[in-house]
Amino acid sequence: MSVGKSIITVDGINALANASASGSSVKPKYFKFSNQDLVLDPNLSASDLTGWRTQNINLYQIVDNQTVEFVCDVEPTEASDYTRSVGLFLEDGTLFMVAKPPFAFPPMLRQTFKIQMVYQNATELLDFKYVAFSQTEQDLSLLNTNVVLGLQLLEIKQDLANEKEKTAAMYEKQLADKDEVINKLNDDVENTKLLILDSNAILGNEILATKRVAEKIKL
Repeated sequence: MSVGKSIITVDGINALANASASGSSVKPKYFKFSNQDLVLDPNLSASDLTGWRTQNINLYQIVDNQTVEFVCDVEPTEASDYTRSVGLFLEDGTLFMVAKPPFAFPPMLRQTFKIQMVYQNATELLDFKYVAFSQTEQDLSLLNTNVVLGLQLLEIKQDLANEKEKTAAMYEKQLADKDEVINKLNDDVENTKLLILDSNAILGNEILATKRVAEKIKL
């Protein structure tokens, strides 16, 4: 099964280091979803990531003392573009982490991101209110099924588009063949007319010659 990848940026590491040194904390606040196919690089900053949607973090999951999982969930009605990269930002606008899903999330499909951060004493350095998953966790468990069904729908849609294109091509060919037959019939009609005209001309000449012979006989 394909998995996504994520990194903490240099700005994020600095924020954590400063918080550790000063006895303060950092506060991851929101996600930004982007259609950019970014290369994961710790030197990325907020100015490098433009997004089609910005949304606050839905939930936090404490995995262990060094690992925290951030969850952001976008409903299908709100998913208006493909997501190829996603940024996790601190409250002050610092680009804290950058992640890439295992494949581009298509629009009109539920887009749910779970990004884990592993850092020494992570839970002591992050300022957030823990929220239990409860019913939402059950909803998120449907993500894989939703993704599979969404991709299948996209494949079906593409197949239908391909079939429509083939049908249109066949129809165009039939029209072209029909036009070719009609043109051939028209050519045949024209040729027949010409043959009739030639025959009439020959017959007329024969009648004229016969008439002259008859007139000579009378004389």
